[in-house]
Amino acid sequence: MSLYTKILLFFITLVVLLSVVTTYSGIRSIERIAVNELEKGLASDIDLFSFSVDSEFYHMENRMRFVAMRRPLRDAIRRRDIGRIREIFTDLLQRESIDVLHLVDDRNTPIVTLRSRRTDLPVTLPLPASGATTRGFTTIDTRDGVRPALFLSIPLEEPKVVLSELVILDNANPLVRNLSDLLSRKRGEPVYVSLFKDDRRMFSTIFSLTGTATQDLPEEITTALQGGRENYIGRTTIGRSGYYTVYKPSPYNEAGSPVWSYGIAVSEDIFMPFKKRLLFVFVMISVLATSAVIIITFAITRGIDPSLRGILDICAKIEDGNTLSRIDSKRVTTREFTQIASSINRMLDSISEREKTISDNMDRIRAINAELEEKTNIIRQDRMRFLSILETVDEGVVALDHEGVIIYYNRAAAAITGTDPEAALGDTWKSLFPSLDISGEDHAALQELTIPREDSSEPLYLRVLASPWSVENAPQGRILVLQDISREKRMEEFKADFVSSINHDIRSFLVPVSGFIGRILEGKYGPLEDAVRERLLNVADNVSKVHHLVENYLNVSRIESGKLDLAIGPVDMNEVIRDVAKLYAPRVIFADGATPQALVLADKDYIERVITNLVVNALKFSPEDSTVRIGTRVEGGMLVTFVEDRGAGIPARELRFIFEKYRRGSLGRREEGSGLGLFIVKSVVEGHGGSIWVDSVPGRGSTFFFSLPLSRGEI
Repeated sequence: MSLYTKILLFFITLVVLLSVVTTYSGIRSIERIAVNELEKGLASDIDLFSFSVDSEFYHMENRMRFVAMRRPLRDAIRRRDIGRIREIFTDLLQRESIDVLHLVDDRNTPIVTLRSRRTDLPVTLPLPASGATTRGFTTIDTRDGVRPALFLSIPLEEPKVVLSELVILDNANPLVRNLSDLLSRKRGEPVYVSLFKDDRRMFSTIFSLTGTATQDLPEEITTALQGGRENYIGRTTIGRSGYYTVYKPSPYNEAGSPVWSYGIAVSEDIFMPFKKRLLFVFVMISVLATSAVIIITFAITRGIDPSLRGILDICAKIEDGNTLSRIDSKRVTTREFTQIASSINRMLDSISEREKTISDNMDRIRAINAELEEKTNIIRQDRMRFLSILETVDEGVVALDHEGVIIYYNRAAAAITGTDPEAALGDTWKSLFPSLDISGEDHAALQELTIPREDSSEPLYLRVLASPWSVENAPQGRILVLQDISREKRMEEFKADFVSSINHDIRSFLVPVSGFIGRILEGKYGPLEDAVRERLLNVADNVSKVHHLVENYLNVSRIESGKLDLAIGPVDMNEVIRDVAKLYAPRVIFADGATPQALVLADKDYIERVITNLVVNALKFSPEDSTVRIGTRVEGGMLVTFVEDRGAGIPARELRFIFEKYRRGSLGRREEGSGLGLFIVKSVVEGHGGSIWVDSVPGRGSTFFFSLPLSRGEI
């Protein structure tokens, strides 16, 4: 063999060996970097798992406390009504992601155990300390085997029982499924979640690949976790495959109880594609170096050493945690090593950017937490001020949630209704205010209620203002403001009875006087002189006015006491208007173009009085030679009747007061009238479900309008 051949073979062998060494060192260094980054990521993932478990316990506690405050459940437990308790538990299991609801007495004797996905098997949980909430892990024997589960127990002081909720941790559990999917999407590779009791693997998502006969924890890991070590990260074997795994003990472990811990694993095969790419680079380097060894052997020999040294130096710095260093591309003269250097530089850039992003996110999180804490303090102070105001107001205030359950009951409400606030909380509004109607209303509604009292023959009269309330997108609740109007009602009843009695007595005296004067004027007691007749006519006119005034006062009394009884039926308004027009003809005329069919739902006597009152007023405030027009028209589903005069009119400043009691126009003859006529007219029209209004121009006359519902064939 020639020296040239020996030299060629030497350099070929040297090039191949150097390529192998360089590639191997680069692969090992980069793999160590990747493993370090993977371990950091796994530590973050296990913290996310722990945070998810804490959040689940928080959600479970809030849900159980809300259930525990419901009065129906407390009553059923106090009566030991097993059927009712099961009904409530079944409804809760159907609405929430709960596997087991467990109820025991203060001696840990089971009362009810209800499951959603398994058969009804016994469940045993430790009794919590007095007044304390207990949470942690336990095992449940199901028909599919022993399964781990989260449990939370809340003691109820009255009645003395312990309510527990259990959530089985398996592939059907939303917490496990969502967390596993989230971690897998985050890494782009399958991530497996496990749960251990002491050294035994109770559950793992990897069971779908390896089966339940999977290796338990080695003694080294068990000792580290039981010794109080926060995390344990390393390689382990599950089935026949290797995995990078992180373990963390549960913060809910108690002394003398089994040690529960979490585990998250990812297959070490995630580096296989990377190794294949580097191996391809190695083969290419070897082939190219062997093909060109005769020409560029010495050049390659000179270029490999500095290039590899630069890469190894950077890799050593990276191993020490210095991710700010970069490989100088000018010092790397070999193309393949230039590519590796570029890949390493890009990886370092990505790592630096990720660290900066994490740092920025942590700063933002700290700022958000500070802002949330500040806002929480402000909300807490506002809440205390708001509650202080509500507890000092004289009106009762009751707050209902979207299901109608009472969530707030102030002292004034308790004093008005005579109800214990503690007993009212958690109850529904129907049990306290059965006649209150708040359904289907999106705005405030004012109602008056009558509630019987057990300790009194007189009922409780309440005026209730029901208003909707909601917070952001939360379901809408109700605020009830209560006023005790019992005294007002008694005064109104007393006044109505008093006025009715006085009016009845006056009318009883007027009737014989009026009749006697009428008989005298008819000549039944002999002829009368003209002067006497004139005086008797004045007396009869005054008696009629007094009778009309008494009738007005009686109607006002009925209106104010709510005793205005209306005999509603179909009434032809045209017929009523014609009768009134004939009575006051020729000064009152029926307007042309009236509605042909004018049937309304009304009390004929009261509506005739309304028209007569409006006509008399129009005549009183109009010149003797003027006429008053009456007519009708249809607007929507209502019939509008108008009375138009050409009299003095009403000043604009008086228009809003004319329908009030004891108001008389300033342009009329102030000595006549009681000021009750228009008040009675308005009350009668509104009692029929209609409305009344007026258009007036001083000096040109007034037009009064009132509407009544049209009859569609109703009776």
